[in-house]
Amino acid sequence: MVVVLDTGLLPMGERIAAAQDMLADNEIPSINQFGAVAGQLWHRFAVWDLGEGVHATQFIGTGLSVLRGAAQLRVAAPERVGLGVQLTGSGTFEHCGADQIIDVGELSLTDGTSTSAYSSNGVGGSKVVIFDYDQLALPVETVRSAATKLKSSPLYGLVTAHIAALGEQGDIEPGPARIMLRSATTQLVRALITTAADDPRQREDLHDTLYLRIAAYIEQRLWDPGLNPDQIARAHNISVRHLYNIWSARGIPLSQWIVGARLEGAHADLARLGRGTPIGAVACHWGFANLSHFARRFRGAYGMSPRDWQRANDQP
Repeated sequence: MVVVLDTGLLPMGERIAAAQDMLADNEIPSINQFGAVAGQLWHRFAVWDLGEGVHATQFIGTGLSVLRGAAQLRVAAPERVGLGVQLTGSGTFEHCGADQIIDVGELSLTDGTSTSAYSSNGVGGSKVVIFDYDQLALPVETVRSAATKLKSSPLYGLVTAHIAALGEQGDIEPGPARIMLRSATTQLVRALITTAADDPRQREDLHDTLYLRIAAYIEQRLWDPGLNPDQIARAHNISVRHLYNIWSARGIPLSQWIVGARLEGAHADLARLGRGTPIGAVACHWGFANLSHFARRFRGAYGMSPRDWQRANDQP
């Protein structure tokens, strides 16, 4: 994500005005209040453009309150949906007739055509992905219904992790990769909303996101040496044959992809951690129960042993 304002770099007397100006320029009408914590006052804002109709914003800093009441809606009520994840601290959120406490790792859903109030006390931060309504292709009533019961969705944990990770690996240039990421994010959020709202569209949305959910399930369990097609299929209530059919679109056998993903993770960790970390510990962390097997596969993939790779990247 690209940092667009860090008020901590400004003189103390200019910080609130700079934050107010930034929100006035980039967000929908709201009443914003900025607070200090233990004598500190700073706020950092970042943005990330995912392409047509979808972008992400991130805030971290001392106290912040954002109110969109009836007066602000009369000025502008853009047809947008915001899905946020609390990254640090906690916040209170009033929306669609419900008062919620949003703790770290929890989601909040906002319909831009309705009143809302968010407040964080102390140092806190959140990331919000904002969609134009036509990107999600859902009625306002479905979004409002889901806003108060997101945790009832079976996709809650998966979508939380996905939103939290967005933009953390740097910007993506316009092109196929960004289009695919925007599409995957939109599909997952749509499925989260329809399943939370118990909307009739949920069956189709769950089907459309099955591949994404399987991929996420595997990536979160690469450490498990027992990860296998039977386990993956059972977790998603499908047959192993159906699993293979779904995965065939990737153009690489499932077992081969799992080994490759594990090797990629181990390759990165060996370079990052250096010789102070035992190779066996890295191999075990990435799901290789047998060190000799790991060494053979590593050499086959990268043309050198794990130890040689570790030494080549060890910092003096």
